[in-house]
Amino acid sequence: MNQNKKIKTSDNTAIEHFNRFTHPASSTSIDRYVLANTWTKGKKVLDAATGQGYGAGILLSLGAESVLGIDTDKHAIKVANNLLQSPKAQFKVCDIFNLKKDFKENEFDVCVSLETFEHLPPERIDEYLQSIKRVTSETLVISTPQRKTEEWVYNGGTHLYEYSATEFIEVLKRNFPDDEVGGFGIIEVPLKADNPDIEYQWGSTITTNLSQAWVMVGVITLNS
Repeated sequence: MNQNKKIKTSDNTAIEHFNRFTHPASSTSIDRYVLANTWTKGKKVLDAATGQGYGAGILLSLGAESVLGIDTDKHAIKVANNLLQSPKAQFKVCDIFNLKKDFKENEFDVCVSLETFEHLPPERIDEYLQSIKRVTSETLVISTPQRKTEEWVYNGGTHLYEYSATEFIEVLKRNFPDDEVGGFGIIEVPLKADNPDIEYQWGSTITTNLSQAWVMVGVITLNS
């Protein structure tokens, strides 16, 4: 092992990497927020694990009433606050497992938490879901990549555990037994580019078959 190799400690994508010429796959990260905005128009939104705030900006520009983004990454929150200076947008460092410390019960209409599951210790996944549920009154939109192997083997990096479709559904139903659990899958599609410097662009399509999905999206309508 190369001891000089830089270890990635954060999966918060830098704003400069959202560039379809230099980072073609960045378009699929944007797509996820565009899909999530189906549930956020006119709503008071919590973006849980907001990173540098690009997604919060998308939700706000597409009609959210307001967006509050949270993350444990202090640098990312600083960038987000500088990037999106709007009275309808706020960003703060928070403990995602203990949101009752910072927010009132049902303070937000909708919580969007994209690509968060896989970065959390699996033994704390229920704690995370109950924490975001407590501060949300209407809808949770949660996404995570589907595991590509039969069993999960951790080999370093920020993904602590990736879930199969069966595991993902089981976790959601366990945590929301009295609520409506639905959702869809996202398939990332390579699009051949007629450009000598860019082999592919990337797009997203949706499926009802989670077993085919690259990214699984849970949409929970809260009844309790």
